[in-house]
Amino acid sequence: MTRIIGLTGGIATGKSTAAAYLREQGFPVLDLDQLTHDLEAHDQDVIQQITAVFGPAVQTDGQIDRKKLGRIVFADPHLLKQLVRIINPALLKVIAEKTAPDWLILDAPTLFENGFTSYVDLILMVTCEPMIQMQRLITRDQVSISWASRLIGAQWPQRTKAALADQVVDSTQGKQKLYRELQRFIENLR
Repeated sequence: MTRIIGLTGGIATGKSTAAAYLREQGFPVLDLDQLTHDLEAHDQDVIQQITAVFGPAVQTDGQIDRKKLGRIVFADPHLLKQLVRIINPALLKVIAEKTAPDWLILDAPTLFENGFTSYVDLILMVTCEPMIQMQRLITRDQVSISWASRLIGAQWPQRTKAALADQVVDSTQGKQKLYRELQRFIENLR
């Protein structure tokens, strides 16, 4: 039976780096962000529901324009919740269809915020120092400090997530230290 590890972490904390490492180690990884992108680009039911709530301006060439939609939902927590209510059922359907021989990694940055914790057997949280997180986000996404703060603020605080996780790994000191922590995590699974 497939067991699911919920891999989570705040934006720009190193979660994607951790997911890539786990994938390299042979774990199947289901990326919920990528799945959401795919649904918003190709799932007509999802596209129609989003358009009905947020208006036709969020579409470009028949697909949801994530930048336009992002500007709307990250400016208003209520609207973000409305988007989650549209996306979650479609994501849960895809998750239910996935199987793996042993462990499946559910790469879910908003695992807690979107209520996915009841679908996982184990929660692995990637964290880093808040100033490092801010610097990474500004550099990676080429955004202002205020927009980076808004994006970080749209998620639960790292310390809250870490307190709820089964295992926490830290990426503050770079990839090699993160990889060593992940390797210890893998060894404890087996």
